[in-house]
Amino acid sequence: MSVIVTGAAGHVGRLVAEQLLERVPPEELVLVSRRPDALRELAARGTEVRYGDFDDPASLPGAFAGGSRMLLISTDAIGRRLRQHGAAIEAAVQAGISHVTFTSIVNPVAWNPNGAHAWEAGRTETLLHRSGLAWTVLRFGSFAELQLPPAATAVQNRQLVLNFGRGRIVPVSRQDCAEAAAVVLTTDGHGGRTYHITGSESFSQSELAALYSELSGRRVRLIPLNDAMLTSLLVGIGTPPPAAYGITAYGRAVRQGYFDVIDPALERLTGHPPVTLREVLLAHRVDLLAVG
Repeated sequence: MSVIVTGAAGHVGRLVAEQLLERVPPEELVLVSRRPDALRELAARGTEVRYGDFDDPASLPGAFAGGSRMLLISTDAIGRRLRQHGAAIEAAVQAGISHVTFTSIVNPVAWNPNGAHAWEAGRTETLLHRSGLAWTVLRFGSFAELQLPPAATAVQNRQLVLNFGRGRIVPVSRQDCAEAAAVVLTTDGHGGRTYHITGSESFSQSELAALYSELSGRRVRLIPLNDAMLTSLLVGIGTPPPAAYGITAYGRAVRQGYFDVIDPALERLTGHPPVTLREVLLAHRVDLLAVG
């Protein structure tokens, strides 16, 4: 069995590679990246590193050659991802891959306010279902590590500015997501399955402010804003408008319940409960307190 991991130089890809090296011999692992030089340390451990660029479809069949199972990690090229993912799935068929696992997100539906972040993932799932390949979908919740920058800013400013309303998020660590992916890639019985890989705790915006206060020792006050006010604030402090709209859209999706998903699949796959947001923030407490 040869396992292909795309996007292997990214946050999740590297963690998956580390997890796989605990489960399969390094010569059975192929890491694909448009930046192969970034994976030299993993190549030194015996893995094969290949160049592959989703924007260069001709590079993909060779990059995937000889693989039996593949992890298709969703790219961060919002607006181009559907075309990229489609090229990767087509190349997997050409290369003779038998099973593709795709990293999606919770609630990847067209009407999700998170826009292309959501619908591109959902459309990719459909492409995979229709590809003729055996497939598994891992729908990840919100990465707990992505809470660190806004948490650090909130601690610095002593206030947390959000538009979550009464919505809740369920953070999950990248490490847990990577472990779940490695389990699926190296064990049987996952064909045609969609797993929701989430944390086990949900947080309101006021509970986030309380947690940041507790961990930092500095009172963080919640400043709830509506969408227009948050967008205006973000643009006013220099956030590029597309990024400001994206942040606001994410908050609107949280407010409408699209990220309030708790599922036991992660513990069933890995045999242990999810790492908590508290644990992730404590592991990065130096960064949490780095500014101010």
